[in-house]
Amino acid sequence: ICNPHSPDGWYWIQNRRDGTVSRRLCFIRGHPHCGNGTWMRIGHFDLNRGVGCPSNLNTFTYNNKQYCRRSVDGGCSSVYFDNLGKEIKEVCGIIEAYQYSSPDAFRSSSSYTIDGPYIDGISITQGSPRQHIWSYVVGIRNLAKSATNQCPCSSGGSGTASPPSFVGGDYYCDT
Repeated sequence: ICNPHSPDGWYWIQNRRDGTVSRRLCFIRGHPHCGNGTWMRIGHFDLNRGVGCPSNLNTFTYNNKQYCRRSVDGGCSSVYFDNLGKEIKEVCGIIEAYQYSSPDAFRSSSSYTIDGPYIDGISITQGSPRQHIWSYVVGIRNLAKSATNQCPCSSGGSGTASPPSFVGGDYYCDT
C-alpha cells in the first residue's frame, strides 16, 4: 500500500512468494493499540464476533462462552498465519488467555527446542526454520513457595526454570 492518504480498510494484497492475492485488513495511518505506521492484520480469531478457532485448535464452551484450546494433551498445537511474504518489522497483537490446571511456565529441560513444548502459554514465531518473536508464559501461582516451574521473577519456588536461550528476554510471564 503506497498511498499514505488511503483510508483504513480491506485491501487486496499480493503475495510476494507466489503472486496470488488475499484480502487483508490494513490500518494505513496507524492502529490504536500498535502506534503509527501502516499495519496489516495477519491473523485474527474472535469467537465473540463469529470468527471461529483455527483448524488446529479445538472449540470448547464454559459458562456459555466459547474458547479455543490446543488440540492435544501435553503437547503443542500450531496455528499458521500467512504474512504473504512481507517483511515483518514489528509485531503487535492482543491475546486474551486463561490458564487451566497447573501451568509450568518454562519447562525445566535444556533439551527443549523451538519445535517442542518449551513453555506453558502462547509463543509467536516466524520463518523456516522457526525464529522466536515473543511468548506469553503462564506459571503456577506466585504464593506457592515450594512449587516448581514458576515464572523466573517469582519469589520462591525450588525449581523455577529459566527461559531457553532462543527466547532470551522476549517474553512476559504471569501467574
